Amino acid sequence: MYRKYLVLAFSLSAFLITGCATGAKITIPSYSPPREEAKIKKMVTKDDEIPEGAYLAIAINPDVLNIKRTIPKMKNYLIDNIKAKLTQTNFIALNPIAGENDVVLIMSINNYQYKSTANKRSVELEVSFTLSRAAEEFLSKSYTAVKNRQSKDPLKLPSESELASQAAKDVVEDFVSDISPLKTFQLREFKPLPDDIAYAIDYAKRRNYNGAIRAMEKYKGTRDMNFYYDLAILYEAQASMTENLSGLEKADEYYNMALSRGGSKDELVISAKARFDNFYELLEKTKSQDAKNQGLIKNRSGEMGTSTDEFE
Repeated sequence: MYRKYLVLAFSLSAFLITGCATGAKITIPSYSPPREEAKIKKMVTKDDEIPEGAYLAIAINPDVLNIKRTIPKMKNYLIDNIKAKLTQTNFIALNPIAGENDVVLIMSINNYQYKSTANKRSVELEVSFTLSRAAEEFLSKSYTAVKNRQSKDPLKLPSESELASQAAKDVVEDFVSDISPLKTFQLREFKPLPDDIAYAIDYAKRRNYNGAIRAMEKYKGTRDMNFYYDLAILYEAQASMTENLSGLEKADEYYNMALSRGGSKDELVISAKARFDNFYELLEKTKSQDAKNQGLIKNRSGEMGTSTDEFE
């Protein structure tokens, strides 16, 4: 009985999903694109004093407007979550100094309601986020989150502060998803391989991508569409863990080899390649923008006489 429970626990791992009628599946790190990318591009600021030239950054106005009564910590919940989400990818930098020509984020709490009964507690939160530079407004949207919890045992119900914190996290994630790439996960499904190399997929299930790649590259058998497609997934999985662009170049090479060997007519291969292309392009853009943003942080931190570590 113990062994059955152990196997079940392993099969529910977030990094491995298996299906009876399909091949082995893994989830790998990826990015989701910003939903308001066209608007965000207008926020790019050029600065002759910064070697990279153009940066993308915001300064957070700490004076959150409270239209409705809320808990004292709500301002901290909102600001802390914005900092955490934006520094996931650093596509948008947190500006340590807000000048006249810099983009500023202003937050306003439009609605906050907390309800509590013997067996139920709920929080409803609506926050407006506005990004602007002087009189130029780039984005102004409101986001709502509702958190409900029920329990027959009142002692198991979360506090108002806990629910408010979760609601703040939700509205911030919706807002940041509009303006910046966010880290997420994507599913990849392997193709069947010959028995003498199928163990490479078992390595992948355990996230031993290096071992799986070595096994595949030493393989002396037939290298068909399935082989190159699976090898592409392995390189993508390995590179996405560390956001290694050279590893993604190898993945791109093997995806293309799979396409040239029949994959161009295979829905699974076409779908995986399209999702890979989106991630690869987005990662390149994000890293490029991050490098430009760092010029701003170094420049502004130098003006303040502080270490850049304070803003990380």
